[in-house]
Amino acid sequence: MTISGGQYLVLGANGTFGRLISEALISRGATVIGTARSNETAGSIPEQVSQKLLLDLESQTSIRQLVDYINGSDVRIDGIINAAGRVGFGTIADTTLEDAHSLMQINHFGPAQVIAGSIGQLAKSTNEPFVLSITGVVAEKVFPGMACYTTSKTAHSTWLKALALEARRQKIRVIDARPGHTETGLATRPLFGTAPAFAQGMSPEHVVAVIIAGIENGITELASDSFTS
Repeated sequence: MTISGGQYLVLGANGTFGRLISEALISRGATVIGTARSNETAGSIPEQVSQKLLLDLESQTSIRQLVDYINGSDVRIDGIINAAGRVGFGTIADTTLEDAHSLMQINHFGPAQVIAGSIGQLAKSTNEPFVLSITGVVAEKVFPGMACYTTSKTAHSTWLKALALEARRQKIRVIDARPGHTETGLATRPLFGTAPAFAQGMSPEHVVAVIIAGIENGITELASDSFTS
């Protein structure tokens, strides 16, 4: 597909992945609408992004406001990229129910609500519409001390598989991107717990290059080995 001329919604455009994806899309002639959790974090969204919107994935009001804006405006959406998310660390026994709920809301329920609520608008696109979410290698492999994070990402990955089947009639492509550990700095800002000693991860630039190539080449799945081959 051709990215040029399209308009894309990037959730978490203030984060490492979100910034790089937004910049890559814009460099290819696209227009980007980017979200961030707060006015403070919105300052990290690239300046070239055409619209900066607030989206707190833990707030039902915030989610509804964004979905209502997308559906109630003349905004064209040709693709939705979910680059938002948090990580949490800790054993199952040590993780509170509140922390587990928060991680599931941020990593699965919130993005799923935004995507589901925007499908009607996305289906109107004539530019090969798609949904892409970054779930990560944890959707393929279980790691100790990361049960809640793994659960939230696995849930979202499974949901994407179902969405792919349901969205085929509307010719919406669904892409599940599952890169391995990447040096985004996310592990240094966990929602809870302390990160273990990870081996050196991949560069964010490399991961984003693979993601953009996948979008352009019509890929529907970017398994972890897609980022290492």
